[in-house]
Amino acid sequence: MSKESNESNESKESKEVYILGNGKSLEGFDFEFFKDKNTVGTCLAFRHWREIDWYPNHYVCVDSKVLKSNIESIKDLIENKRCETFLLDASIIKHWEGILQFQNVMYLQQLQRSEGNPFRYLIDWCSGSSAVLYSYIIGFNNLNLLGMDCHYLEFLPECEKQKDGSLKIIKEIKENPNYFINNYQQVGDIYNPPNASTVHKKSWEDLRNILVMYNVLTREPIELTNYNSNKTLDHCFKRKELKELFEFEVIENEEDAEAKKTKVGR
Repeated sequence: MSKESNESNESKESKEVYILGNGKSLEGFDFEFFKDKNTVGTCLAFRHWREIDWYPNHYVCVDSKVLKSNIESIKDLIENKRCETFLLDASIIKHWEGILQFQNVMYLQQLQRSEGNPFRYLIDWCSGSSAVLYSYIIGFNNLNLLGMDCHYLEFLPECEKQKDGSLKIIKEIKENPNYFINNYQQVGDIYNPPNASTVHKKSWEDLRNILVMYNVLTREPIELTNYNSNKTLDHCFKRKELKELFEFEVIENEEDAEAKKTKVGR
């Protein structure tokens, strides 16, 4: 774990993090907003991060198909220390045994077997819900969700179903209805079907129940806000419009500036 996380566990102060899904609601978002913030990114968004020369502090991907299909990109993230820590599906070890030398990589199955770990109680999961729970166990308790739309076109015209039930992109996607960048998925990508109404939705409900349970057991506050215009997860979490993030940022900056003026005036 990072030094940041250890310090957070020792202190009961609020520690904020921004957990980034890759839904359409994040389209056009200026990632400059995150430059001085703690962040967790997920899955294939590294294609956008490369273009803007920015990477999150932490990375999560627990889709075994996505990991196998993008093994070289995952290697780049880890070997070149693009992020501080990683949470992956353990299936990646079969395709890259060398990953075991990296102490900042954790595995979903490892956490599920760890006594007292919230991951033990997950029944369904996706990379998004896993990223939120991972953020919590590494010390964050003020959790801000962006791009977690839980709203998908299940079968794209540009994909083809494989024998094992997975999907493969066989044509270039001109306009991707599911993700915040159109080149999020590329020809040759293999991935699991979203199953939004079953696996994804249930994984978010599991997450909500686990956080409520730990909130009661530890008697420590956990704040979670879903910044999204999509109402899909309203039954799980408090929601605010994405634009409210920027309004809050402006107010905070103005308050900081006023405080500095007052200090100088003294």
